[in-house]
Amino acid sequence: MTLGSSRGMYRTMFRHLSHFIQSRKRFMLPVLGIALLHTIIGLVVYYSLRSGMTLGGPFASNYSSKPPNWLQLFSAWDSSYYLTIALNWYPPRLGPSWAFMPLYPATVRSLTYLGVNAELGAFMVASFCGLASIVVFQKIAEQYMVKTQALVATIMYFLFPPVFVFSVVSYPEALYLLLALLSWHFHQKHSDLKASGAAALCALSRPEGFLLAIPFLYDYLTQKQFRKIGYVLVLLSGLGAWELYGLAVTGVWLPSHAAGEFWNTAKAQAVKLAIQQLAGGDLSSVAVLFPYRGLILAIITILVIVVFLGWRNWKIDKALSIYLLASTAILGATLSVAYRSFPRILSFLFPVGLPLHTRNMKLLAILAGIFLVLDYIAWLAFLTDGFY
Repeated sequence: MTLGSSRGMYRTMFRHLSHFIQSRKRFMLPVLGIALLHTIIGLVVYYSLRSGMTLGGPFASNYSSKPPNWLQLFSAWDSSYYLTIALNWYPPRLGPSWAFMPLYPATVRSLTYLGVNAELGAFMVASFCGLASIVVFQKIAEQYMVKTQALVATIMYFLFPPVFVFSVVSYPEALYLLLALLSWHFHQKHSDLKASGAAALCALSRPEGFLLAIPFLYDYLTQKQFRKIGYVLVLLSGLGAWELYGLAVTGVWLPSHAAGEFWNTAKAQAVKLAIQQLAGGDLSSVAVLFPYRGLILAIITILVIVVFLGWRNWKIDKALSIYLLASTAILGATLSVAYRSFPRILSFLFPVGLPLHTRNMKLLAILAGIFLVLDYIAWLAFLTDGFY
């Protein structure tokens, strides 16, 4: 092949690629690609567990003693609570289940009325929302950057290990992410009622959804659209209605918050106290935290990444940058999220994904490879070692 014919071939390939990116088919590329990677890595995890490979942990024997069925790949830890709520709803008195928001189990419960097995329904809801989120994220990204960059940012964000794993397993994160993205998408289109309605539903999937009030208020105030501030009340209405329902059923004010006492174990109290003491300069608490050094390293790594990406978001959209950084500060300062859950919750603040693009193809390939290895480890850890 001559040099001229080689160049002609590359030009033709580039034209076809450019045409593909400009067409609507571009939205199918990350969806199909991420779905394929979920399948491949899921199969690798499945056969790893069948062969007895685990990362240790208190529940590892549940998976190493017998080969799991395929649905077990998507259910662990809090999944059982969501399935119990879907089947039996919330108890008439305050209990651990009230710490979990209702939208995800209610959606799964609605599928059981159609004859769908609850465990299968939990997987179906999570996987559908995870794949739908890819399309909405890409549409949002294209409002801020060229289509090629948006495509790269979308793929990289959904390869990010916490997002990759928890956008398919039986947890509410995929539903939470989809509703948060839809809320911002409607906000971009100036459909304020739809935006606040989607945000209200988002808060009913995970309580962190109420933090979407931050970018809405920033835009309303900076654009002097003071009348629109009332839409924030719509955003908060869903959460308020749920707490009133909980009060009527249990007789306890703010039951979703009060139920936290069931999770505030002696170990959790010791860790929170040690963190507070360390923040105050008391180094003696290091000994308490030492057994959690791996988790602490993951939290610090995520915090550094989120702060860096929050700074990069400033050039993309100031409202989203403030939302990301303020949410991180609020969740960290209040310790309102279980310390084990902190890395994944920060990862599901969707502005994290917008700056994840680069024109350096070599760097992109290296990052994608690292993410895929971490995706496998994270999925296996979710099932065997308490990464939740």
